[in-house]
Amino acid sequence: MYWADKIANEIIDSKQHLPYWVDDMKTPSGRVHIGSVRAVVTHDLIRRALFDLGKKVTFTYVLEDHDPMDGLPIYVDQEKYRQEMGKPLFMIPSPEPGYKSYGRRWGEEYIEIFNKIGVHPKIIWGSELYMSGKMNNAVQLCLDKASEIRKIYKKFYKKERPKDWYPFSPRCGKCNKISTTTVTAWDGEKVTYECKIDGLEWTKGCGNKGKASPFSSNNYFAGKLPWKVEWPCKWNVIGVTIEGAGKDHMSAGSSHDFAKLMCKNVLNYPVPYAFSHEFFLVGGRKMSSSKGFGSSALEVSEIIPPYLVRFMISRVKFSKQIDFDPFGMTIPNLFDEYDKCAGEYWDNKGTVNARIFEVSQVSSKQPKMHFLPRFRDIANYSQLPNIKLEKRFEEIKGSKLTDIEIKDLYDRLTYVFIWLSKYAPDEYKYQISIKSVDDLNLSEIQWRFLNDLGNIWQKVSEPENLQSEIFRLIKKIDINTKDAFKALYTVVLDKDHGPRAGWLLKKFPKKDIIGRLTSNQK
Repeated sequence: MYWADKIANEIIDSKQHLPYWVDDMKTPSGRVHIGSVRAVVTHDLIRRALFDLGKKVTFTYVLEDHDPMDGLPIYVDQEKYRQEMGKPLFMIPSPEPGYKSYGRRWGEEYIEIFNKIGVHPKIIWGSELYMSGKMNNAVQLCLDKASEIRKIYKKFYKKERPKDWYPFSPRCGKCNKISTTTVTAWDGEKVTYECKIDGLEWTKGCGNKGKASPFSSNNYFAGKLPWKVEWPCKWNVIGVTIEGAGKDHMSAGSSHDFAKLMCKNVLNYPVPYAFSHEFFLVGGRKMSSSKGFGSSALEVSEIIPPYLVRFMISRVKFSKQIDFDPFGMTIPNLFDEYDKCAGEYWDNKGTVNARIFEVSQVSSKQPKMHFLPRFRDIANYSQLPNIKLEKRFEEIKGSKLTDIEIKDLYDRLTYVFIWLSKYAPDEYKYQISIKSVDDLNLSEIQWRFLNDLGNIWQKVSEPENLQSEIFRLIKKIDINTKDAFKALYTVVLDKDHGPRAGWLLKKFPKKDIIGRLTSNQK
């Protein structure tokens, strides 16, 4: 059984997570990275599995634009935004025109990417969740039960919080920062706070002291709960019953264990169904949206089609790491694996691979059975002179291409060009020379080598054997090895170097290459 279907059955059988409300959250502090896409797709797959079992499911995504800016991405004006550090993201100007705030700029990119790959959760903006007043009861409860929350901190971090510590970060009435503020008293209606000048390495407070209501309302943002406290509070306020997180939040003694105690000792709210999803690495490195480290989801979505992004995530169990390196043969291999799953879906819908293909579709409408032109074949033939792609693939298929097959061919051709220009190995980037052999300055022995090689190739099929025969021929006619290979690469590629000859020759249609090798009988 497919892993998301197993989870859905487990949730249903437990009868403990009703109504079915799937949620995920992220701070839009910069470009959305592919790790966040894995998280939201994983949640969407569980939602889909529940839905396919006939269950009514709500799916939300919280964009936490009320969080403070605590890091500067490398792609924003460092001098301009350094002074904004510590302020809520929704109160910081956008780096580009057309957006309400810094948080909205990156949050809108999240939404764009999600929709592009067929994920459509109901979006909840953290700032609006607070300013609607929906978080006020949770804020009051946490302030009233501050002593209980101090005990939870002590249990996990073995450090006593002072008796005048409260789980709330008010917005400074003078500088608007929330990272630098500390509450020292709570009288049931207002908090007493100080915006500390020192205490953080990456930003400074203004020294302001004051007293203010901790309750937000009517587009007024009073402040926020600390994230570890806030996470379970949002479960309660929203009604979340199913939510996973990255393994860094789910390990023993981490944020999720803290949240479970909050649910039990403070909120009296059942802990949502939880699962720990592994990291998504790009070239072996973990992503960070605030630092701009690694490939953004937008970049990944531009080098492979949306359905392949979903497929890349769907096919790997949530608890296993994904490491995507676009260089080399990763992308052609992904297309091959997708095509294999498509074949299983059209032939036998009962397999796990067939289910993976089904949930990888961006649209809920499943594609009908049709011929899929192989990505690496498109890459090869698109580089060959005088090859008409449609005609060549009609020959491979054995009949005329349908409209959907022609569309697939040219859609894939777009991604082939990207792969060849940026990520393909060198041996995939060569084209047969169209230069006339009469214009080539080769010696008589070089032409003899080429003519004999043309005759040999007609009898040898495997690249390894062809490579061996080339060296035997070099020894037999006593030609300098460097001169022999220079002649070969010149005639075939119009270059003086290239990849291993046996594999290069097999890359192109035999008759085209033999024609060039034997066209000048000197």
